[in-house]
Amino acid sequence: MLPQKLTDTELLDLLRDDDEQAFRELYDRYWYKMYVVAHRKLRRKEVAEELAQELFVMLWQKRDSLRILNVPAFLGITLKNLMVDYIRRNILEEHYLDQLRQFFPTETFTTTETVQLNELTEAIQNTLAQLPEKTREVFILRRFEQLSIREIAQRLELSEKAIEYHLSRSTTFLRQNLRDFVAVWVLYFLS
Repeated sequence: MLPQKLTDTELLDLLRDDDEQAFRELYDRYWYKMYVVAHRKLRRKEVAEELAQELFVMLWQKRDSLRILNVPAFLGITLKNLMVDYIRRNILEEHYLDQLRQFFPTETFTTTETVQLNELTEAIQNTLAQLPEKTREVFILRRFEQLSIREIAQRLELSEKAIEYHLSRSTTFLRQNLRDFVAVWVLYFLS
């Protein structure tokens, strides 16, 4: 049994010795704070929950090798990196395309820019149509309907690993097939 109010440093020492109660205490202290940060930045509840969860899974898995001096700073920086990775992986999602459209309203676009945006949207739709049916279905449920991996697995009666495989496959396929479109838009937005 853990005495009440151990310091973060004491909890980290116990964590390195595989103390699950120490991990639980760190989790209870910081999970919600990390969730709030992720939710504030990404504005998506499920994604914020997943990233906060991923942060603590990583903390547990790497407990032996991590040398942490300041727990809140470490968690904050690691969460920021997870958010950046998430955005990079999901830049092609409709949600982020909508954000880009809001940031660059189409009413200020020239005719050429509007045509290019429409071509990008059409390219995304055509690329999705090329995916195998199950992979496309998993992608749409995850990215457009915002279901969690667990919810998709239950709905489709597949394992969570199978869902992760389909998501990885679809994301890789989209990246490869839309690389040129995304590069043009990134250059435009940066100019």
